[in-house]
Amino acid sequence: MTCPQCNHAVPAKSLWTRAGFSSVVCPYCHTSLCPTAGRAILLFVISFGLGDAVLELLRRNGVGLSLAFAGFFVVFVAVNAVLAPLVLRLRLKGSGSEPHLTGHKA
Repeated sequence: MTCPQCNHAVPAKSLWTRAGFSSVVCPYCHTSLCPTAGRAILLFVISFGLGDAVLELLRRNGVGLSLAFAGFFVVFVAVNAVLAPLVLRLRLKGSGSEPHLTGHKA
């Protein structure tokens, strides 16, 4: 992942904050960044799909629901951690097609 402002590489550890992907900050130019919506959705779909496949596989092999859910969670987090730096593309926070409601009267 690279910063669109300064074109330096943003380390993957910048993604793992308490606020999640919504508060990524470039360590070089200190610009607030966020992932593009399409790529974030793609990452979620891949992670959820593989987690669900593991859940179904474990349930069909007779594993209890709580253990199968734990398997889903572990796979979901692991796939998210591995693929996030590869799949996500960052954009400047506040840019794009976000709706702005300030100054509008109902």
